[in-house]
Amino acid sequence: MERSLMEQAGATDEQIRNAIDQGAITKQYFAQPQHVVSSLNRLRSTEIASYLQYKQHGYMAVSLLSPGLKAEFEAHAAQELAHADRLATRIQQLGGVPIFDLQELAVKAAAIGVHPEQGRTLSEMVIENLLLERRQVEAYTALIRELGEKDLITRELLLGILAETEAHASELADFLKRTSDKR
Repeated sequence: MERSLMEQAGATDEQIRNAIDQGAITKQYFAQPQHVVSSLNRLRSTEIASYLQYKQHGYMAVSLLSPGLKAEFEAHAAQELAHADRLATRIQQLGGVPIFDLQELAVKAAAIGVHPEQGRTLSEMVIENLLLERRQVEAYTALIRELGEKDLITRELLLGILAETEAHASELADFLKRTSDKR
């Protein structure tokens, strides 16, 4: 007579219910899922605010002096939206719900100091984007350090996004260095 897979694994009904309720969260997960979800929603909010700012700057970046800047803003916008999607996926995996309410998104982004800005010149736009990326670098770095070894998957996700965010900041700073050399 064949035994069921659950019987073979020696799983009780209670263990099965816990597995269903907790999903990927096991006893080896040492972080507080609700706190991590809240932190990820805050970071996701900054990514959405960044996306909106880069998109707006892309619309406004019409210049013979920097034709590639519009494309750069649009490429960064796409990456910011991808970051928000990756964070939303992890939030869901941890049993949370990604924030959708626009007011709540704005409040959470503002808590980290991220407010979409609209500079009058291309240089002002680049500076705004650079400052925004630097605030995100600080926020990602702080959460990565806080998580340490408590949530390895979230830590790896954040490290990947941090690397891309630092690359954005570096590219923007390089642009500003090149334009200041021309003056």
